[in-house]
Amino acid sequence: MARSKTIGLVFEAWSDLDRVVANVGDDDMLTQMDGGSAFAWTIGHVTNMVDAWINVRFQNRAPHPLIAHSRFRMGETGAAEDWPAIKAGVREVREIAREYLQGLAEQDLDAAVPYDGSLAILRGEQLTLRYALLRVAAHHYYHIGEIAVKLERLGHDVGGYPGPLAECI
Repeated sequence: MARSKTIGLVFEAWSDLDRVVANVGDDDMLTQMDGGSAFAWTIGHVTNMVDAWINVRFQNRAPHPLIAHSRFRMGETGAAEDWPAIKAGVREVREIAREYLQGLAEQDLDAAVPYDGSLAILRGEQLTLRYALLRVAAHHYYHIGEIAVKLERLGHDVGGYPGPLAECI
């Protein structure tokens, strides 16, 4: 069974997010530049969506104890205190999501659940897994761009995004 290219896009987004911060030191991951969010917070933020949308809604799992915290949601301070803990939480959330997603076929992405989250435009709608995955990927690439711009301002060579998207071919 061939894996969905939509699922591949999410996996590629995770790889590209990891790549954009690969050469950033742990202390720099916690720095808030120009009053914006720390890189560690941003990574926790996009992973919060993976946890809430994929692991909690579609797999009926309990929210991750760290990544699901409200401090990683839109409108918060953008501060991060413990990059190693966030990194471990991100790994755990992704592993749970990957295990679920890698076994799915294209038709499985039509599964739907009621949306009860913070996006007013979606409240009361049925959220398909396909839509959730596309939204997760778009959210990741939005923030990859944000991180890349900040890192370039700090003198880092960040490369080009998206990467090869090999899992989408």
